[in-house]
Amino acid sequence: MTKRFFLIIFFISLLPLSSADAQVSPLKIKRKEFKKQENGFKEAWLNVKDGQYYFGLGAGSYREARESYLKAYGYNQDNPELNYMIGRCYLFTDNKFESIKYIQRAYELKPDVNFDIHLMMGMAYHQILEFDMAIEEYNYFMSNLPPKERDDFKTQVDQLIQQCENGKLLAAEPRRVVINNLGKGINSIFDEYGPVISDDGEEMYFTSRRKYSKKSKKSIIDDKFFEDVYHSSLTDEEWARARRLEKKVTGKNNTENIAVIGLSPDKQKLYLYKGKEKGGDLYISTLKKGEWTKPKSMRKFNSKYREVSMCISSDESTLYFISTNAKKGYGGSDIYISRKNSKGKWEKPENAGNVLNTFSDELGISLGPNDSVLYFSSTGHNSMGGYDVFQSSLSDVGLWSKPVNLGYPINTPNDDVFYVELPDKKTAFYSSNRESGQGGMDIYKIIYLGAQKDLLAGVVDDLLAGVKRPYDDIYFTMPKKMAVDTAILMRGFINDSENEKPIIAKIELIDRDRSMVIATAISDSTGNYSVNLPETKMYGVEIIAKGYLLYLDMVDLSQKTYDEVVVKNFKLDRVEVGAKVVLTNIYFEFGKSTLKPESYASLDNVVKLLESNETLRIEISGHTDNVGSLKSNTKLSSDRAKSVVDYLIGKGIVPSRLEYKGYAFTQPIAPNDTEEGRAQNRRVEFKILSK
Repeated sequence: MTKRFFLIIFFISLLPLSSADAQVSPLKIKRKEFKKQENGFKEAWLNVKDGQYYFGLGAGSYREARESYLKAYGYNQDNPELNYMIGRCYLFTDNKFESIKYIQRAYELKPDVNFDIHLMMGMAYHQILEFDMAIEEYNYFMSNLPPKERDDFKTQVDQLIQQCENGKLLAAEPRRVVINNLGKGINSIFDEYGPVISDDGEEMYFTSRRKYSKKSKKSIIDDKFFEDVYHSSLTDEEWARARRLEKKVTGKNNTENIAVIGLSPDKQKLYLYKGKEKGGDLYISTLKKGEWTKPKSMRKFNSKYREVSMCISSDESTLYFISTNAKKGYGGSDIYISRKNSKGKWEKPENAGNVLNTFSDELGISLGPNDSVLYFSSTGHNSMGGYDVFQSSLSDVGLWSKPVNLGYPINTPNDDVFYVELPDKKTAFYSSNRESGQGGMDIYKIIYLGAQKDLLAGVVDDLLAGVKRPYDDIYFTMPKKMAVDTAILMRGFINDSENEKPIIAKIELIDRDRSMVIATAISDSTGNYSVNLPETKMYGVEIIAKGYLLYLDMVDLSQKTYDEVVVKNFKLDRVEVGAKVVLTNIYFEFGKSTLKPESYASLDNVVKLLESNETLRIEISGHTDNVGSLKSNTKLSSDRAKSVVDYLIGKGIVPSRLEYKGYAFTQPIAPNDTEEGRAQNRRVEFKILSK
């Protein structure tokens, strides 16, 4: 295999602005070896051919390829090449856990199914924070390469291994943050990234690769639609459904890349990137009579290379941007700086130097409050994989400090880019590719929770660190009455996110300093709720409703006055097929599948959920840590899942509504190198199969 082939794989997860990926040929699936029996073969083989076609188009069609492959998989689950291709499609889209299952199966069926099978397995483990297992696979991949080819891969694999080592250190000390997806009003099944937020936090411009019209074109590089610019405004604490900017800015149809990269402090100038496959430049549009003008080239900063992102100081005297200028750069894309001279003219841009820049890529630059902190993403420094967000502080003598990684879970082994922080220093926005997303790159809101506090009984620990694991609890249970001091009245409506219908739901307000529920209310048949709060401060909000996903966010009442009526409306997303729910407080006897009585309360909530949703079918899955063999853990996890199913059947649930399966340690949700991580991995989940 050539070095070029590896580089395509290595960069395939990166953003289109900096990616070196191109069409990649799928692994050949031989017709004779795939065929098992005549019945169903013809349709299955057509699905294989469709999968091969879509995969060959590029990363933008990997989901379509995966769906075709999965249809063929129903006919023949034992074809190693098919398992490999499904695993690869999962790995480079949005489900890394599933990728392990198929890649591992491909290896079991045929160890030499493809030369990079251990590289793929390493990348899959890397993505789910199983860093030690990833390193083992990376080393195994290198040791099995012929000596002549080993040099072609050494630099890239060494970087992957170093990222794993970085990841182990970063994941061991997670930041206390809440990371929330901005939802369907902003994000789509396509890529969204590059949020540009006004200083008042009320206007957002961002870039999307969604299809705008029937005439929308795709890039030949990755088979994704060209970039386009969208806008949304904040109303009653919610972002309005995003709209594409006017044709003067974006053109009639998105037939070339145009991305938003900056907004002036007075919101009168919009900075843009425009380009196609080769090259790209910085442009500026100004707001006149409420409309953006046709973008004009910022010639001073443009070159024959690609200039892709930028930010400008609050006094508009210093401009930072990213360029792939090979003559002045250290490698890949670098940060450049230009300043205005005494005559108000921009000076010639200069490379920001090797304190900020690396031999890898830098991207997505922004300035923090007071222009004293520079945020950017990089695949270098101590990245844990893909692009990580870093910050550098400006010293008294005007020099930028060594960049510091913002840490886990803000950063992940995937791409985390285009970070922008609001003046309150408690809220930020960025783009990330996460399991809980709408699809591809999504825009997320980060809320910093502050210093750790001692936990009290009844803690909602998902508020304390990390991304809210999707669908942890979707039960509806009546809350206990709680007495609180009346100081602030918060009221509003709880509605369905798609059709605006009112929802009867339980809403809890959580004091984040004490990590406890401080007030509870139930919305009525019109969706109306009201709750009294004792203090003017930041609160966590958790909303639970039957048939809807758990809602988790923060509301800031710190600037409100006592006796003030605060209006906050909320929208919930309905339960969808495929949603996974982690069952908390499920206990078994040590090394056995016998349920302990302490588990019954949580399982009774599952019973209530199934009784309230009479057509719901679920799969109960058992999971273990990585202590012991795969064979023994598979049996133990399967037996434990069966015990849960037996309990539910004993409570009157019809057996046909339940399935069970043991996954052993193939789907970890935390690193297995600490006791805390192993404890999280020893769990029971259920997945919604149909509703």
